[in-house]
Amino acid sequence: MPSPLTFEPISAAIGAVVRGIDLNHADDADYQVLYDALMKYSVLVFRNQKLKPQAHVALAESFGPLRPRHPFFPSVKGYDPIAIIADSEASPPENEIWHADMTADPVPPFGSVLHIQTVPPVGGDTLWCSMHAVHDALSPEMQHFLATLTAAHDTEYAYRDALANNKGDDRVGVLRRTEKSEGNRRLHPVCMPHPSTGRPVVYVNAAFTMHIEGLSKRESDSILDLVQRLVNTPRFQMRLKWEPDTVAIFDNFATQHHAIGDHYPNRRVMHRVTIAGDRRLNTNPFQARASA
Repeated sequence: MPSPLTFEPISAAIGAVVRGIDLNHADDADYQVLYDALMKYSVLVFRNQKLKPQAHVALAESFGPLRPRHPFFPSVKGYDPIAIIADSEASPPENEIWHADMTADPVPPFGSVLHIQTVPPVGGDTLWCSMHAVHDALSPEMQHFLATLTAAHDTEYAYRDALANNKGDDRVGVLRRTEKSEGNRRLHPVCMPHPSTGRPVVYVNAAFTMHIEGLSKRESDSILDLVQRLVNTPRFQMRLKWEPDTVAIFDNFATQHHAIGDHYPNRRVMHRVTIAGDRRLNTNPFQARASA
């Protein structure tokens, strides 16, 4: 029987609105359709979803094992994998820069499921950029060259402003302790096949990527600036205006995102579950590199 789900593309490059499903009652057949759609569109948006915490966790687990909640964020009571990301006058938006999540980790996360809890009266949209589209916009010669390079990703570099301007925020201490115990710098290819689909992506970002290995600072900066100009190009992006009961799933390998902080000082609260990896993979190239 054909799936009742429909997918309405948000832009030519990335994203789709999904209709015809109540995520509280999704089953294995629905999850497979959603997985295939995520591999195609990279970001899936669902409106009018009164998503229960147990369904939020189940939806994320349908894609793969869950990543433990980062200690930087509190959790929903009884559901530790659900991180609460709350912006308010006392807690301004952080990391307002294009990035993929936690790329300095040995094995960066596969994706996340977001569920908006408090929508600000204006602003607070989220942008995503297709890193497939950024790759495809490069000349074949540049694609080949970048595929030979590796880049250094560093967590302290990504949070340098928070670390430098610590004003008694306990979360900064948590960040320092976590990075001291886990390490904070990793090398990843500048261009690589997507671990699940094999389709090439550019895998550097303005938050975590410090430099490209083996190049002079001028050369490295020039290449990173070139990539960033493409990320900033609207034709490779989608923009999500959050409404009450909106859910979004995004592929962290295929995209970068930018949570706009123009809602400050108004409150915006998001619940997030992070997916560690793709359960459909027999091997994960990040895992292989991390254990080498």
